[in-house]
Amino acid sequence: MSYDSSTMRLLGGVPGQQLFLYRTPDAIGAVSASGYFDRAVEEYNLTSGDIILAVSGFGALSVLDALVATVGGGVASTGLLS
Repeated sequence: MSYDSSTMRLLGGVPGQQLFLYRTPDAIGAVSASGYFDRAVEEYNLTSGDIILAVSGFGALSVLDALVATVGGGVASTGLLS
């Protein structure tokens, strides 16, 4: 699968300090890959420092991870917060 803007929600904040909730059946490895959230840069003004709470997988295998965005030249990458 790929990024689906219909399952991304802005919870609040200002650019660089925004908090999003994102749900997807994709595995966290795909969600955290560079380029996955590229469209969110345009659609949601995703910027470096924004945090995405990602619920990946559905059903019994659902997992919640916190990702921090890094954006440069319209390309978004994310890293898992530990």
